[in-house]
Amino acid sequence: MTDKFSTLERAGEPSDAVAQEVPSASLELPEHHHQVLRIFGKNTTWLLLDRAGLKVGAMLAGLVLIGYLGPANVGIYTTAIAVGSLVNVLLDLGLTRYAARTVAAFPEEAPSILALTLTTTVLATVVEVAAAGFAYSTGHFYATCILLGLIFTNLEGTSSLCVGVFSADLRSRSVLPGSIMSTAGIVCVIALVVKLKLAVIALLIGLALKSLIVLTFRLIQLRRFLPHSLSLFLPQQFVSLVKKSSAYFSYSVTQIGYEKAAIVVLGLVADHTQVGLFAAALVLASVFPSFTYAASDALLPVMTRLYEADRILDLDILRTRLMNLLLYLCVPVGIVLAVFAPDICHLLGSRFVSSAPVLRITASRSLLSVLDVFLGQAGLTALARVTERRNAQALGLGICVVLTLVLGFYWGALGAAIATLLADLVILLRYFRIYSRIKIPVHCPALLSGVIAGFAMVAACFLLPAIFWPLRVLASLLVYLLVLGITAPRHVRETAGTFKYCFIKA
Repeated sequence: MTDKFSTLERAGEPSDAVAQEVPSASLELPEHHHQVLRIFGKNTTWLLLDRAGLKVGAMLAGLVLIGYLGPANVGIYTTAIAVGSLVNVLLDLGLTRYAARTVAAFPEEAPSILALTLTTTVLATVVEVAAAGFAYSTGHFYATCILLGLIFTNLEGTSSLCVGVFSADLRSRSVLPGSIMSTAGIVCVIALVVKLKLAVIALLIGLALKSLIVLTFRLIQLRRFLPHSLSLFLPQQFVSLVKKSSAYFSYSVTQIGYEKAAIVVLGLVADHTQVGLFAAALVLASVFPSFTYAASDALLPVMTRLYEADRILDLDILRTRLMNLLLYLCVPVGIVLAVFAPDICHLLGSRFVSSAPVLRITASRSLLSVLDVFLGQAGLTALARVTERRNAQALGLGICVVLTLVLGFYWGALGAAIATLLADLVILLRYFRIYSRIKIPVHCPALLSGVIAGFAMVAACFLLPAIFWPLRVLASLLVYLLVLGITAPRHVRETAGTFKYCFIKA
């Protein structure tokens, strides 16, 4: 095991780890990998309740909102959020990603991180509120929406950093109360907007107020980590922290830039309606991946501690078992979205039926986006390979921007979807090369059986009688499970065991 770890450190670029010594936090994990799975499963369960148990209501309300706003207003809203996300990542200075890993190994770093984060959040919010008030008073509707989007994403970004501190401290259960408040707030704001027939400006103001309340509550929960010394607010302290998080900052810029680039760039070459159709397809394709992000958030501190403790073999076993589980879950979701795209888009209203071809392409994100977060955000960050993941994301960002400009100009939302798919594939190929170079190649024994079962499911979708489409979904899913059981019974049993150790015995 030690030799393998040494090979890892010798291969390629130097590690981005924040310290050379092994932190005591890394010694808290049990020795047996089944016990590690249980710790991972326990934290995933709480984060999954946050996403699945609570955010389902917010997602359903969001789908109602999309139907109410229509493609053009959805385009304005999503552009405001996308621009706000890009600006927020600059204000974040990489501290959200830095905290997610650093606090897992060195909890004493949390107060200085929160000191800088709160300073930038307060200063930016004051400027953004003043600018939004001026834009509204002078009658600039679109500029007001963009500025309100900046305020909302600024507060949400700081709240996300608090969630990262909870996860890194293995206190994922503490995320739940704030999430309940957030979900209730989103549902109430959307209900008021739809019932009172309010505009996008009112929607963004309501969401910003909701985020301020939730952020205040999360800070109260983190009071033991709050900075209690004025020395943490000194300029030299901030400069030192910014230097430490610089690799995470550049990584965050490329990651968020990649996620939002297609929407922003498409808005430069197409009208708001095309942006809205593309955004609606992305929302539908992101429903399932958003649930799996809970696993990645819970996985990062666990893998970080295994890495810091030189337990590379346990880390590799954990990654492989979870990779098989994710593949078996993601394949049928992507197939359903692609095959039944017209029926699913129709749920948003007749105005969104034309986004079905876009959804057929973005359905691939049900697998590719999950692998991106699992292998990149959790895997490479835990291995202190932030710089290399940033470079892969930067390459994907460049490809996405150029192809969206060209293909989006000619084909609108469909062209942007193709650009995003190609960029996703390039990024994943880069990840595989990185893992291979550092001598921890990615293994997925369930790949072949998953592909075979997937083809069988697609065939069943088209060969089944033209009955009510949800019934065809259930029937084709049964075919998928049956083929899996026939072609790879051992992998199915192992994957079921992984699920049992993570959740049933968690």
